[in-house]
Amino acid sequence: MTTIPTEPYITSAEGERLLGVNTGRFFYYVQSGQIEREPGSTKRNARYSVKDILKVKEKLAEKQQKKARKSAVSGYVDWIISVEDVLSSLKLDYRVYGEQTPLGELPYYAERVVRNPHVALAVYDSPARENILAYVSLLPLPESVILEVLRGERHETKIKTEEVETYERAGPYTLLAESVVTDPNHPELLNTLLRHLVRFWCEQYPERWISKIYAQAESREGDILIQKLFMSPLESLAPDAHVLNLARPGASRFVREFQACIEQKRQALESEQGA
Repeated sequence: MTTIPTEPYITSAEGERLLGVNTGRFFYYVQSGQIEREPGSTKRNARYSVKDILKVKEKLAEKQQKKARKSAVSGYVDWIISVEDVLSSLKLDYRVYGEQTPLGELPYYAERVVRNPHVALAVYDSPARENILAYVSLLPLPESVILEVLRGERHETKIKTEEVETYERAGPYTLLAESVVTDPNHPELLNTLLRHLVRFWCEQYPERWISKIYAQAESREGDILIQKLFMSPLESLAPDAHVLNLARPGASRFVREFQACIEQKRQALESEQGA
């Protein structure tokens, strides 16, 4: 058990023991202004503010707790396929965005996942699927419909269910990144979703593949996704419109992994055909 000093200032050695850090780390906090030296003291006989040291200790404890929470969440990744799953995603929306969440749109979103059960991928807190911690919704749509949405000619909630494509036909698909939401305590789960999406779409090749992904930066998470994928701006359509053309070399790690996987499959298929 740590004993809290009663005096307002202590030596650096005592401060190091109280924080549980080495000398170099302790003086990093001093030099960065997080721990104040006793006024009037010289470097040789310096003493340091207990109040500041305890503040730093509290910050370190919070950081450790965050790390522990992140490592404890391995997550269960699966598609949103039922009304109950959609309701869980809307509950996450409500936790993140509050009253702006259109909970009345439940039937509308449920129709989409019934039509195509591979449009929204989520990280659940357990296989019981009661709570969603992150999800990405990628709608396969005719490119003309996506451009109408990006130009503001119609809102994405006005997309008709029958316009959402199923993945029955072979060939290329254009996707609209409709929603990207992560629990504020687990932003790292966006990477988890992207890795699973890379695997899913690599498995579809050569029967079907993504030609382009369109997105609008309407939220913090959407902006992060755009940055992670290095999407190109489409300012001629709208200030926040972006596109990722997968026929071009990717700058993003996730896109490079996807393209490398596709290339490996392509070469393997050519070898099989040539054998």
